[in-house]
Amino acid sequence: MLKKEYLFYCDLRPWEFAEYAYEDNSFYDLVKLPSVDIDFTNYLEFTKTYFDDAEQDWEQEKDHYSKIGNFRAKINKLLGFGKHNSFVLNFGKKADTNSLLKDLFGDDNFTKLNLIPDTVLMRLIVKLPGHGFPYHTDDASSYQKRFSANLVNKAKRIWIPISPWADGHMFQISDKVITHWKSGDAYQIPWGVPHLGVNYGLKPQITLNITGCTNE
Repeated sequence: MLKKEYLFYCDLRPWEFAEYAYEDNSFYDLVKLPSVDIDFTNYLEFTKTYFDDAEQDWEQEKDHYSKIGNFRAKINKLLGFGKHNSFVLNFGKKADTNSLLKDLFGDDNFTKLNLIPDTVLMRLIVKLPGHGFPYHTDDASSYQKRFSANLVNKAKRIWIPISPWADGHMFQISDKVITHWKSGDAYQIPWGVPHLGVNYGLKPQITLNITGCTNE
């Protein structure tokens, strides 16, 4: 970094834009859901077998984001996030990996979470050391492409760590920081609640995002 770049960054003060973008968000108490049975090795093998079907993603503006979503993504870029520090492998969007992930997850686990499999969208995320997704909110834009508006209004977002917790791994929902998890722990992420995930440790971090409707 050049000194003039740093001075420009300090004078621009992009963190103040970020505070403005999230000023309406209130604090949220964690909702811990029933844990599910996960075999880390099986999911790791999945990422190796279907590597070519992964979307290689990082923090950036996207066509399917809402206006506020792209505004926040733009601010995150100004803050310094990009391919060099927010790269992930994202399985579940391409080919039939969504169906394959549902098969791998299994009916027993869907039952534990009271989820209806036919309404589920799976996203298996791999973060290598030195990468993380910055503070952001979800707006179900990917889910809306596949399912009816009626289901979108009922759908829930669930986060499950596939890899066991390791030094340098953390996840945050609202102002609550999650560490020392076990594979298969499950938490709900309500729509519009900011969250982030970071891997600044020594091991790959693999997590699963599930969006779907429950039998409630």
